[in-house]
This record gives sequence, C-alpha cells and structure tokens, in this order.
Amino acid sequence: MFKKYDSEIRKIVAAKDPNTNWKNILEDHKEIISKIQHERLIHLLVTIFVGMIMAATALIIIVTEKITLLFLCAPLLLLFLGYLFHYRFLENTTQKWYLVEEQLKKYTRK
Repeated sequence: MFKKYDSEIRKIVAAKDPNTNWKNILEDHKEIISKIQHERLIHLLVTIFVGMIMAATALIIIVTEKITLLFLCAPLLLLFLGYLFHYRFLENTTQKWYLVEEQLKKYTRK
C-alpha cells in the first residue's frame, strides 16, 4: 500500500498541474502520514520486543552453554533482522513524505 502511494504522490507532485486541488491532496497526504506513523510505532515496539527476547535467548545459551538452544535463537535472529529492515523502510518512507508534505504546503500557498 505504502509503496504504491509513494509512487503516486511523487508523480502528482512532479507534474505540478495548476488545475490540481492541492489542499485536498495535502489533507489526504496528512492522513496517510498518520497511518504510516502508527504502523511505524507498532513495528518499533514489536522490533524492540523481538530483540529483547532474542538477546535473552542468546544470554541463556551463553550462560547454560547448551548449543541445542541455537535452534530457538536462530529463527529469532532472522525475525529480528526482518523487522529491522521493515522498520527502516517505514522510517525512510515517513521522512520522504515529510518532505513531500512541505512541497504540498508550498503549492497550497500559491
């Protein structure tokens, strides 16, 4: 959803069509930003939780010296890395959209 919207809003902003209702686009864009901010927060909390569980599991493996517990820690590590990459995508997209919002504000002032 976010990738599709990102390409659409970039096309709209790049076109600079004078017949475009920039105020409506800005309002819609702010709504989408609030949605991605919410998703970003949820993913941050989940990423922190998975990271803490993974670290605790790794600590238990080190303290107990039971190598068989690696079967538990390895999937957690992969899950944690997946969440990190997805959170990075959400954070970078949000930062780009803040810049788009500033451009849209300039268009509404004209």
